[in-house]
Amino acid sequence: MNIWILILQAGPVAKLTMVILFLISLGAWTIIFFKWREFSRNEQTLQDLVDTIEEAGDCISLVSKLKSFRKTTGWRVVRALLNEWVRFRAEKVTPSAPVSEAFLRRLSNLVPLYIERELLLLRQGLTYLAVAGNSSPFIGLFGTVWGIMSAFHDIGLKGSASLATVAPGIAEALIATALGLFAAIPAAMAYNFFTARLERLEVYLQEVGTLTLMLVDKELHQVSSSSVEVKDEV
Repeated sequence: MNIWILILQAGPVAKLTMVILFLISLGAWTIIFFKWREFSRNEQTLQDLVDTIEEAGDCISLVSKLKSFRKTTGWRVVRALLNEWVRFRAEKVTPSAPVSEAFLRRLSNLVPLYIERELLLLRQGLTYLAVAGNSSPFIGLFGTVWGIMSAFHDIGLKGSASLATVAPGIAEALIATALGLFAAIPAAMAYNFFTARLERLEVYLQEVGTLTLMLVDKELHQVSSSSVEVKDEV
């Protein structure tokens, strides 16, 4: 029998189960498409951002180059650290060694917080894939059990276990099983794939934070050295 005819002839519960699985699968494939684009774009952007920070000689030049990365992943981390540096320098206090070390420790403690905020944005949609991958087989199993129950119900009504009697119910069960696997397998595979890529992006974000801290540390040493030279001349 044609599969579309079997679906149209299925009972309301079986149809509802199939519609739910179809919507779950549609949502999963939509997220897979957009997350693939997002992760590919962000990975390249983070690589470029790392190169830009390494090439920057000071914080001022980094600020000017940072405009081209506006609103991208990693940009908020660098901006937040540089804003802290600007506020620190706006106090117009010549930083001594203990003050500089305390400031760098505070920045080091803030870096994981800024990175976690970026990771929260990148994780959006992955929860859906995890739920779809875990729940779809059970929804399909419900449809399977319901189809088998329908087959036994038809046997009881007609008093016959012929193929014509049990075929519609068994067909409903198999279609529900197939749709459950069709929704679950891509979602589970995509979740594992994007989780692995997320770990790679986290490494890039940590590198961005570390390089920015090193640049700020370099600025602090230059300011401290210039202030010492002025005192010696006086």
